Amino acid sequence: MQRIGVVAIGMLVSAASGCSSEEACDPTSQECSYSASVSTLTVAAGREDEDTCQSWTLNNPTELWVNTITQHNDGAYHHANWFFVPDNNFTLPDGTWPCAANQFDELAAALQGGYLFALSTQSHDETQNLPAGSAVRIPPYSRIIGASHLQNALDQDVTTTMRLTIDTIPPGAVTAKLAPARIQYLDLHIDPAAKSSFTTECQIDDANTKLWNNPLEYTLYYTLTHYHTLGMYQQLEVLGGPHDGQVIMRHDGTGNNAGTAIDPPLDLVALGAHGLRLTCGFDNPRSAEVKWGIGDQEMCVIALQATTNIGWAGDVTGGDATVGIAPSGEVQHAAPCAMAAFPWDFDKPGGTGPH
Repeated sequence: MQRIGVVAIGMLVSAASGCSSEEACDPTSQECSYSASVSTLTVAAGREDEDTCQSWTLNNPTELWVNTITQHNDGAYHHANWFFVPDNNFTLPDGTWPCAANQFDELAAALQGGYLFALSTQSHDETQNLPAGSAVRIPPYSRIIGASHLQNALDQDVTTTMRLTIDTIPPGAVTAKLAPARIQYLDLHIDPAAKSSFTTECQIDDANTKLWNNPLEYTLYYTLTHYHTLGMYQQLEVLGGPHDGQVIMRHDGTGNNAGTAIDPPLDLVALGAHGLRLTCGFDNPRSAEVKWGIGDQEMCVIALQATTNIGWAGDVTGGDATVGIAPSGEVQHAAPCAMAAFPWDFDKPGGTGPH
């Protein structure tokens, strides 16, 4: 991949509770803000790439409880998933580097450290605010890494800088420690010249029982929707129990910020639910079937943050079938959700710090 540009790395630390930018901020007792121009790169005209990773080494001697994430870029970002890992992993110069050549894997990164946030589709500016008191823990001495999908549909090169800000709250203010999850409908077969929907049902309680004997805890705080230009909507529902089918979140059309705070948070266990049902709707005017992929293909993904004792991923990797046609003419598809769950550790030790 052609990768042009000068990497600009900077960091500003300030406190929302009264520190000036020249004063040290103590994240153990204050609200703090950390900012960086993570990278500057040039994306050639007509180019698409999903093998660009970017890193920002925090050099944080204490844990950080992140409540708000803000990003700004100058274009050519289709999407990006951002994680944190111990800083003794992926010990590369901060800025851009090829993901595949350095064996970066998103699920491995989430297990080593955690998931931070995802860039909404083709968003230049957005702020993702978690509900008050809820936060994602970044362990001491961590490195933030973004796996970016770049796309420049223009007939001229675009030079773009990615700027990130994370705002933290002190541990004493944290009332909800969040763990990540993700659902992906990978086996898409979007009907030509038609509207169609794709539904999967992820049984979180079964995955929890297979993992260990502890009772399920699952209170949903935040969701982030992802699909491409053919996407009409994404809907998340309660699965099972007396509230089966209750709509938790619905995102219609496309827009800069596809993040949704669930406020008040939704306790699935209190509702007697078994899990979550995800549906993505598409309108395909083309004469050819559209599948999962980049370019002119589609995706159906949702990222979740919840108070729980597990992290999990639910993937549809096969079994897609047409199950009916709605009165509106929408062709309805469904397929099973394959669950992978793991205990979530809120006390991960982090990295080794500067050498």
